[in-house]
Amino acid sequence: MNSIDQERAFSDKIDCKFPYLDTSKATALVAEALSISPNAAFCVLYEILAPPHSEKVPKQRQRELLATWSELASFPLAVPISNMASHVIDGREVSTKQALSLMREAAAIQGQYAALTVISHLAYAGNENLDCDAVDTLEREIRMRWDASI
Repeated sequence: MNSIDQERAFSDKIDCKFPYLDTSKATALVAEALSISPNAAFCVLYEILAPPHSEKVPKQRQRELLATWSELASFPLAVPISNMASHVIDGREVSTKQALSLMREAAAIQGQYAALTVISHLAYAGNENLDCDAVDTLEREIRMRWDASI
């Protein structure tokens, strides 16, 4: 199975099924994702940051899961996205400028679709002043460039 197929299978495995309250299972999934690819690891981060509405995940638990993810993730984009995630969990907004800057940083690393999704999610989270058109347009442009090079 190639890495794209592994990423898809892994994403399907955790999508809306992440064990938010089980530390050992959550940590094992972070480690499994990291063994697949950075993109798979960002799938986990997305689950941590965007639990389904049916899950009642306290902010403190999200902070703990983010800390676990951050400790294990050591690849480009992990630190700046983790920092942005921490700001959002703490109730702070991400400016349009910050979001676009980090999206451009992600664009330089081919195929980081999940990272781009996380950045976009964080930009939208509770930000009433976000320039949605600018964020959406840049995200589409980046995805189209990546798709064209496959």
